[in-house]
Amino acid sequence: MRAILSGALFLHLAVGAAHAQTFNDLQIELGAYNVKEDGGEKPNGVWYSTGPVVIGKALTATYSFGDTCEAFAVSSDGSLIENATLAWRIELTPRRVVRDAVTFRLRWRMAVLRQGRLSLEFDEALPTPNADIELTLRPGESFPVYTVPVPAGAKTVDGRRCGSSASIRVLVDSYPSEEVERRLVAADLWLIERSNGGETQRGQTVSARGLLNRPFPFYFDGMGEGKASLDVYGILTARLESDDIAMTVETRIRWPLERSYGPEHSVKSVVQLKPSEIVEIRLPKLGPGPFAGREFSIRIRARQVR
Repeated sequence: MRAILSGALFLHLAVGAAHAQTFNDLQIELGAYNVKEDGGEKPNGVWYSTGPVVIGKALTATYSFGDTCEAFAVSSDGSLIENATLAWRIELTPRRVVRDAVTFRLRWRMAVLRQGRLSLEFDEALPTPNADIELTLRPGESFPVYTVPVPAGAKTVDGRRCGSSASIRVLVDSYPSEEVERRLVAADLWLIERSNGGETQRGQTVSARGLLNRPFPFYFDGMGEGKASLDVYGILTARLESDDIAMTVETRIRWPLERSYGPEHSVKSVVQLKPSEIVEIRLPKLGPGPFAGREFSIRIRARQVR
């Protein structure tokens, strides 16, 4: 068994990942959204994906918008939806990846009307909205590319009023998408308390399962101290690295009081696990409060089961 101070491996394991050219577990996506009149934003099902991120490979998507709420379309060949009123040509070029942070160039240009037709050529001299920026996003993070007002009087296909506007967002996500990912990881976890040179397992062994590259939760049994109780729980995210599993462990510790919650500690650690290996993550001592000075660690074992 290996013992690791919480967070100590994070920078070490991030080195080297930036030198690879293809990242099979990450993708960049462009999605169309409808913005409701109360400000809520909802995806309308029109998506473009780069597939696995390839450094230096430029990909282009053409989004076009018609005259109804759902009239959004995307193509990779430059074609537009029938009766398009607006269109954009959006180019994505991945620059580098450090662990799960993807840095890419985002270049887009809005179409202009030329001789009765929408033109999608990049022409920096044209006085139309454009952007050429570099972004760094992690899975779950997004950036608004452009928002347009919905045409006055536009309705949904079933006759309801549209929202106030429509938008295009760029985001980074795990690959493949959650609905088609089938690779499954199982993790066993033990909560250990250290005191007076000895150690005691607190509660039952916890078994958690989740998809690769997708966060899944774990919860240990609570511990009582007078009227206070200590909760230890968190989030696991597993990635494959060669024959090993790299596991990100976000541990949260809090002690609910009689009518409120006390302080909460949050610790993020990254460990690399070989098959059947048990690794121990030592958590920092707890600060002032009913559990002051108590010291815990988490032991973890993980394996791919599907």
